[in-house]
Amino acid sequence: REACEARGCTWCSSDVPNAPWCFFPENSPYGYARSGNAEQTAKGWRVTLNKRQALSLFGNDISPIVLEVEFQTKDRLRFRLYDPNAQRFEVPLKIDGPGVTAEEANYEVEF
Repeated sequence: REACEARGCTWCSSDVPNAPWCFFPENSPYGYARSGNAEQTAKGWRVTLNKRQALSLFGNDISPIVLEVEFQTKDRLRFRLYDPNAQRFEVPLKIDGPGVTAEEANYEVEF
């Protein structure tokens, strides 16, 4: 707990199996924040994310990045994070689903 809070993180014990007890608070200088509104696509949503500040936990951060969320089946969601300014290798694996709407899915997506 002490090491978690010393990093500026939030400590919250939980009875939920595999739930993290140490995590970054919402106003943390680390990570990414949404830039603009989420854009609805034919299969889900697209959101642009920008790095919050110059702090980096791992180095070589990319900003901006794009998050694409695709509702594939009632029980399967696909998300993809990518650099919109540079093409990178992606595993050429195509997994198609029948496509469902957010209302039909057995899960929720929030931004």
